[in-house]
Amino acid sequence: MIRGIYVNAYAAGNPITRARLLALTDSTEINTWVVDVKDEDGVRYPSALPLAVEATHVRSIPVRDLRALGDTLRAHGIHAIARIVVFKDPRLSRARPDWSIRQPGGALWRDKAGNTWVNPWDRRVWDYDLSIAEEAVRAGFREVQFDYVRFPEAYHSLPQQVFPTALGSKTDAISGFLAEAARRLHPLGATITADVFGLTMNDPLDVGIGQQWERLSATADHLLPMVYPSHYFPTHLPGIQRPNRMPYETVFTSVGEGVIRNRRLQAAGVRPARIVPWLQAFTATWNDKGFRYVPAQARAQMQAVYDVGLEDWIFWNPNSHYDAIAAGFERKLAPRAKAFTPPAHLVAQVDRFDREGVAASRARVASARASGSPAAGQ
Repeated sequence: MIRGIYVNAYAAGNPITRARLLALTDSTEINTWVVDVKDEDGVRYPSALPLAVEATHVRSIPVRDLRALGDTLRAHGIHAIARIVVFKDPRLSRARPDWSIRQPGGALWRDKAGNTWVNPWDRRVWDYDLSIAEEAVRAGFREVQFDYVRFPEAYHSLPQQVFPTALGSKTDAISGFLAEAARRLHPLGATITADVFGLTMNDPLDVGIGQQWERLSATADHLLPMVYPSHYFPTHLPGIQRPNRMPYETVFTSVGEGVIRNRRLQAAGVRPARIVPWLQAFTATWNDKGFRYVPAQARAQMQAVYDVGLEDWIFWNPNSHYDAIAAGFERKLAPRAKAFTPPAHLVAQVDRFDREGVAASRARVASARASGSPAAGQ
């Protein structure tokens, strides 16, 4: 069972903060940490890779000894997951502009925040991030979690994105990267996981970013949909008009559809990824100032996970502050999943997805597996 928290590199590298989070972990059901190994500012530890040093903010190395951190987590019985931000990488883009997404005129493409992204089709980018992943695994992290393993959103207000070396669909690029990660990291004993939009479970296509659920579920070991209720709009999930104030209903509906889709994938002869939902441990002050996330909201999300037949969850707070919800954690780790009989309205929604293209994706990965293709997820 995975019951976890996100621990950013500054929290992991600060002895006082780390000790406080270890005390929380030792006294509750928490048994997993997701630790930043590389984020948008580059690696967060002293890497032996010259390019990683070049593409990192030189004053931002809060984890001074990655192996020692791994040893500490193992001594506390903590499952250590290395988080690696992949394609949203403005520092790598600056160091290697020819690896980047372009505008039609040739200039570097920038997102709404002004960040440049590297090209998800470029295998030089793949090799760079997988080399970092190999360092993390050799330092004692048994699972590698790839975040921003997607294309940037293509807003109408932004220039068109141009991808040198593009080959196939966006999902081809993302599933291809994950298949290559499995090829390189499985022999080292590592589990391959990917963070995905929560809406990937609620969209028959790829949400416009290359994350088509069946294709990625057939490729990764674990998928971590980000089902933060504050990030859903009233139009996203049928019958849920105030998602942020309906944490149980939001998580139950979104993840429940993912469970149904995974069951259908399995019925087609494909091993689906384990679903480990990201849950919300922060208050969304930007869109609902009068509603705070406290232990009741944490418990509601966890119960929704159990009620769709799953055991696993990880809470996200960008600052790694969990005091506001800590009372919602159980003292002891124990199975809590319930038998899940999908309600008719969720089944009907997934039936609609099948009519809109999911069935074809499911058949494609089943055919690839049956033929013995080593890249069945591609």
